[in-house]
Amino acid sequence: MYSLNERIVQMILSPGKDSLIVEDQDRLVDREIVERVLERGYSVVEFEDSIVFRYIYETGYREQDKKLIVITRETPAEELPFDIYSSFYTVEVSINTLFPKFSRTALEVLDKLELERLYETYSDDLDFLSTRETKEFILKRIYEFDPARRYELSQLIAWLMKLHYNRIQMRDELIDLVMEIAGHKGYDELLDLKKMLLHRESFFEFLQERWPVFLRNYGKFVTNEESKAFFRHKGPASLPFDEPAIKVYVDTMFAEGLLKAVPVDDPVKFGKSWMVIGVDGAGSERIRFGKLAKIATDSLPRTAANFSDWLGFAWRWAELNLVACSISLEESDLSILGSITTLVDSSFENWMREEYGRLLTVSSKFPVTVRDTLSWTSKILHGTGKVALIVIDGMSLLQWSRLSRQLGDLSFVQQTAFAMIPTITSVSRQAIFSGLLPMDLNNLTNNSAEPKLWQRAWIDRGFNERDISYINKADNQLIKAVKNSIEDGQRIIGIVIREVDEKSHAENIGMRSLLAVTDIWLKESCFLGLCDLLLAKGYEVILTSDHGNVEAKGIGNPSEGLIAETRGERVRIYSDSFLRRRIHSQYPDSIEWITAGLPQNYLPLIARGRRAFTTVNSAVVSHGGLTLEEVIVPLIRLRKG
Repeated sequence: MYSLNERIVQMILSPGKDSLIVEDQDRLVDREIVERVLERGYSVVEFEDSIVFRYIYETGYREQDKKLIVITRETPAEELPFDIYSSFYTVEVSINTLFPKFSRTALEVLDKLELERLYETYSDDLDFLSTRETKEFILKRIYEFDPARRYELSQLIAWLMKLHYNRIQMRDELIDLVMEIAGHKGYDELLDLKKMLLHRESFFEFLQERWPVFLRNYGKFVTNEESKAFFRHKGPASLPFDEPAIKVYVDTMFAEGLLKAVPVDDPVKFGKSWMVIGVDGAGSERIRFGKLAKIATDSLPRTAANFSDWLGFAWRWAELNLVACSISLEESDLSILGSITTLVDSSFENWMREEYGRLLTVSSKFPVTVRDTLSWTSKILHGTGKVALIVIDGMSLLQWSRLSRQLGDLSFVQQTAFAMIPTITSVSRQAIFSGLLPMDLNNLTNNSAEPKLWQRAWIDRGFNERDISYINKADNQLIKAVKNSIEDGQRIIGIVIREVDEKSHAENIGMRSLLAVTDIWLKESCFLGLCDLLLAKGYEVILTSDHGNVEAKGIGNPSEGLIAETRGERVRIYSDSFLRRRIHSQYPDSIEWITAGLPQNYLPLIARGRRAFTTVNSAVVSHGGLTLEEVIVPLIRLRKG
């Protein structure tokens, strides 16, 4: 059985023609497909502008004996220059040609990843399906919800657990269909199913509320919770957590921090029970550490992993390291953690070197890289009218996992995204505020252009200059500046918070210390007040980071003089490949990074693994490299209550 991309490559190549037009109005031909046809000896040109295309074609291909594929997305093939259209063979790559038995209306809202999963279940032997029937097929085959089946409460809970544990977010159109089916079968009387589907965090809160009740009933004793608990979420007071289909997820959810252990009168009673991981007692974090270490090892994405596999794994990795920073590690613990870290670093580095370029072309419902954040924020703004994007410079997923437990009555929806490479502020933060690839930015040495980039990005989207505000102030000036923007009626506010990154660069600070000072920052800064203010004034609040950080050990400091354009602890930037190669030969524990998404004369040399260009064996917390902690950052949508 072909994968979707393999099928598309086959469609393009099967005519056996040297000159092809590929119509791709559904944008299904991605970088991986282009690379595969390049390997077959074809050149590929994307048609965007007739004048530019004519120049490229006349100077590079008309008189050359080359195999050529012209990809057109916005322009139908028949509207290409007549000499090209009439002499080239046309191949249509579309939802219609790939899924001829399905309703286009039902499929055109799906992104490429969803279509790939659907294609795995598609067969030409199927009957032609209506829009409703296609949606039901999608529900059953991709989301494992059978419209014809009647579910018991425990089966619904188990289905929701699987959905949310795997971070699968259904389309609104499919949720509406589930709710229609639920209405006919009475599921809405059992629980607030729509809320549980839409809001992952609400579902986990629902489970969390019922866990103490389960313990109390199961162990015949009273927890430290009030005996008559007040439930925020609709549903029965008691859930069958010991049902096999539910129990299989409970243990893992507690290990990964999705559910929190609760205090009980006598935790010793649960010492040998499967429920012990959900009981807050002496040694509970050490139990979590052991389980998380095994989960991380077993779930480490493999060579052929998708980007979403790594985005999901990053949460487990952050949680494992958070637990490791909260307990006293024994020699055996350090050995286990060290072995897993080496494996994670190697696997992720290899994957990034192979796949990073493709990430820059992925189309998805949610941001894949941080430069997609602006487009996503724009869609949210159109639905709400006011939006604030807060970029906490240098906040890692590990730090966010710690902070997220201390936000009071703020709730949130959590996602992740890939930072730009190299993971430095002048590259990645500018990409966030501009929505552009670094190669399209004029200056990658500092962030001075950020206010204008932010403003231009929104003006290009049809907004007036008076609607837009960019604020980069010290903590003691931040609230006042934001209040001024609100009073001036500015609907689009971009905010930079610098203090977290500045603390990470302090001397002699390790990861445990960084987490401690991050806690202090949260208590002493205006951050929570800032979020409360924006939410109270009706703003949608998006929170993200430009890069994370990692604790690294020095391998020496290159004596380059003025050779390097940028001299960071985790990355050096050169404008000459010969000079970079010379330093690389002196420091073989480094990577000559590819220029995907970067200007051709912007050449990073990245320290491998957890190494740094600083004094040999000295320890620093820094960024710029390729570790999971530096690259995958939080992308959060905050809410009140």
